[in-house]
Amino acid sequence: MFPLAVVGRDKSIPKAALILIAINLLVFLWELSVDARGEGQLQQALRTYGLEVCKIGEQSLATTGLDTFRSLFLHSSIAHVLGNMWFLFIFGGIVERYLGSLKFALAYLGFGAVATLTHIALGNPECSLADTGVLIGASGAVAGVMGSFLVLRPGAKVKTMIGLFRPFVWTIKLPAVVFLGYWLLMDLLQHIGWVGVESDIAHWAHLGGFLAGLAFMFFAGLLKPLPKPDPLEHLAE
Repeated sequence: MFPLAVVGRDKSIPKAALILIAINLLVFLWELSVDARGEGQLQQALRTYGLEVCKIGEQSLATTGLDTFRSLFLHSSIAHVLGNMWFLFIFGGIVERYLGSLKFALAYLGFGAVATLTHIALGNPECSLADTGVLIGASGAVAGVMGSFLVLRPGAKVKTMIGLFRPFVWTIKLPAVVFLGYWLLMDLLQHIGWVGVESDIAHWAHLGGFLAGLAFMFFAGLLKPLPKPDPLEHLAE
């Protein structure tokens, strides 16, 4: 299942989300330029600027914090960055409208930090000569945005594409709780090896970020009332 849009009549522009997307895409263009310099250049750059879990404890907290921040804007492939940025665009707008642009950007970075800590604590990252243990990607931060969205708008309809290719493609509207619940379930099943093949995806980072988003928005709702559902939302496209 792939999200195409969130059904709703609010068309305000999520400025912070778009800035974050632009930064990620610009950084990926820089990665492509580094990769074009020669074999091994990109891998070296990722080790330099990403979070190398094998070095945690050997370097200062300030360096680890900087590496954690930079790693949120690095990606391993075009599919990796475009997938993350699309999910941020789809689900980030409503969260940003509730929090405000500055708080949204800070929350996004916070979700990414929690996701990283979760991966380090529970993800059993390997440290060996064959595996550099470099953690990169915005997936954990984006998962936090998705968790926040679920608290804000559990009944919102997500226009979803199901299928791989025409004519075996369908578009349906699913409640956010169904779509995001399915996403979370599939991530759990992939983590324990019941679905998909073995990969280097940091599933614990996804889960940590998602739970951070849930918890953050729950407590935020105690300070500022959550928006009420729009009774005419189903009429919008």
